[in-house]
Amino acid sequence: MTDTSPEQQPKPATPRHRGRWVMPLLFVSLAVNLLVVGLVVGHALSPDARFEREGRPARGVIGEPFIRALPDADRRALMRDVMQDRDRIRESRESLKQRFEAFLAALRAVPFDSDEVRRLLLEQREAAVGRQEIGEALLMKRLDEMSDDERAAYADRLEESLARLRRR
Repeated sequence: MTDTSPEQQPKPATPRHRGRWVMPLLFVSLAVNLLVVGLVVGHALSPDARFEREGRPARGVIGEPFIRALPDADRRALMRDVMQDRDRIRESRESLKQRFEAFLAALRAVPFDSDEVRRLLLEQREAAVGRQEIGEALLMKRLDEMSDDERAAYADRLEESLARLRRR
């Protein structure tokens, strides 16, 4: 009887072509993973993404071009001010939402009551003006703290921002 230790047993035959696609597949997988990571990190670090995260609460009361034109430090300070006033802003937003839902219901009502729709539109306008007044007060606080040169630079950035919006 012959001794067949594990070292002496023949190894099963493996097709040679199996090894040819493993390395390219690993390389492609790595490349795709790096691409995805790069896109995620790039988006997270981009100024626009940061503005999306930071600027969301303020956009509804101030306006995006006015916020974007602020220097980073003033934008962060404005966001802090907005967060301190968030209860009043949230209340204002809820008020607009309720009025809009009432407006939709009035549009669908049969018979149509134009006086009710007119009243709801007036209430929406008053609520929107209230939100704008909150935003104006927050923006004015920032503008009052700027030097003449800082305000002039802000005006230049705002003008450029508005010009970009008009070109779209």
